[in-house]
Amino acid sequence: MTVPRILHLLPRFTGAGPERSLLASIAFAPATAPPLHHTVAVLDVPVAASMYLAARRLGVDLLVQPTVGAIEQAAAAADLIVVHYWNHPLLLSVLGQADLGSTRILVWSMVLGLHRPQVLTAEIGDFADVLVVTTERSMQSEAATTCAIVHTVPGIADMGRLDNWRPVPHDGIHVGYLGSVSPVKMHPRFAEMCARVRDQSVSFVIVGSGGGEDQLRARAVDLGLGARFACNGYTDDISTALGTFDIFGYPLSVDTYATSEKALQEAMWVGIPPVVFPHGGLVDLVEDEVTGLVVDDEDGYVAAIDSLVGDASLRRRLGDEARRVARERFDPHSIASAWANVIAVALAQPPRSRLPLYANKTGAELFVAANGIEAGPFARSLEPGGQSSSADGEIACSSPLVIGGDGGIAHYRKVWPEDPLLDRWAELVWNGKSSRAHPEM
Repeated sequence: MTVPRILHLLPRFTGAGPERSLLASIAFAPATAPPLHHTVAVLDVPVAASMYLAARRLGVDLLVQPTVGAIEQAAAAADLIVVHYWNHPLLLSVLGQADLGSTRILVWSMVLGLHRPQVLTAEIGDFADVLVVTTERSMQSEAATTCAIVHTVPGIADMGRLDNWRPVPHDGIHVGYLGSVSPVKMHPRFAEMCARVRDQSVSFVIVGSGGGEDQLRARAVDLGLGARFACNGYTDDISTALGTFDIFGYPLSVDTYATSEKALQEAMWVGIPPVVFPHGGLVDLVEDEVTGLVVDDEDGYVAAIDSLVGDASLRRRLGDEARRVARERFDPHSIASAWANVIAVALAQPPRSRLPLYANKTGAELFVAANGIEAGPFARSLEPGGQSSSADGEIACSSPLVIGGDGGIAHYRKVWPEDPLLDRWAELVWNGKSSRAHPEM
C-alpha cells in the first residue's frame, strides 16, 4: 500500500504553538488511522534543537530553509500540502513564487483572522481546498465564507507534559502568566493591573519570553511591585511552572489574534482558574463564572483577581470545572482523531492547479494584499496621492501588534529593507510613537 505523503509549509520551528500542534497531531494520531509520511519545510531559522529531535523521533523529515525550487520538488511528490497559515512574509513570499502544480491544499489557520495584521482573506479561501480554523469565531472570516470545506479543530496541546503535575508549595497566592512576554501579546497595562490588586501579599509570576521581559520588569519596579513580580523566562518544564500558580491571569491585548491558546488549555487542564478578557478566541475557551472569570475592562480584571485571591472555595469550584471541561474538550487524542478525519477529507479531494497566492508583489503590496479588506489606510497609501492623505495619520496610530508583531510593518521591512513604502510606514509609526510618548511635541 502506498503511504500518502504530506508536505507541511511552516514559517518557523522554534517550539511555539503551531509547531507543537503539528507534532501533537502526529504523536496522538489514532491507531486506526492510515499511516502518513510527513515532511516539514521550515522556511526560517533558527530551528530549536528540541523540536528537531522531537520531529525526527516521530519520523518526520525536515527541509530547513529550502529554496523555492526544493519546495516545488517536494510539492510534486506530495499527495497533500498543508499550509500552516499566519501572515508571515516568508510564507507569503513562497506562496507567491512557487508553482505547486496540480495538488490538494489544506490551509490550517493559526490565527483568528478578523483584523490586521492577521487576516484570513477571501483569496486564502479560494486557494485552499480545505480550511481548518481553530476557533468558531474564525468562521466569520472571509476565507471561511469563501472556502467550500471548512472545519473547526482546536489547536492540539501535548498534555503528556503535565502527567507529573503537582502543586509546588509556596507562600501566599501566586497569580501566574505563561506564554509570550511581549507588548504585542499582553494587555498594554498588564503591570498596572497587577499593582492595583488589593492584597499586598499576592505575587505575580511571569513565565515565558518574547522580548518584552526587561520592559515589563522595569514597569513593575516603577509601580512598587518589587520582589512580588518575577519574570522567570522561558521553560520547557511547564508542569513545574504551572505547579506554582494559584490563579491564571491571562489578559491579552484587545486586537490579539489568539485562538485556542495552548497555555490556557494547559492551565485549565490542571485546574487553575483563569481570568481573561473576551478577546480573540479566548471567549470560546472560558465560560464566565463556570470555568473561570471573563472580564470586560481593567477594573473588572482587578476585581476578578481580588475575588479569587480572597475566596479559596471559588478558586476550587472554578478550577475543578475548568479541569473537567478541559479534559473533555482538549483531550489530545480526541482532537488528533478529528484532525486525522480532516486529513482524510482533504486527501479525498481531486487535485487541482491554481495560481500562486498574491503573486508578483512588492513587500508593501504584499502587506496590503495579506490584510485584504482590513488593510484600510495601508491600501489607501498605495493609491496615487495616498501618501498625502489622512492615511498617514491612521498608519501613525497603528497598534503595537500591527507595528511589531508577526506580519506587522517591522516584520515585512526586515524582509524587504529597501521597499520605500514600508520604510515610510515605519517612519510614520516611529514618529507616532514618539509624539504619543511626548505629547508636548
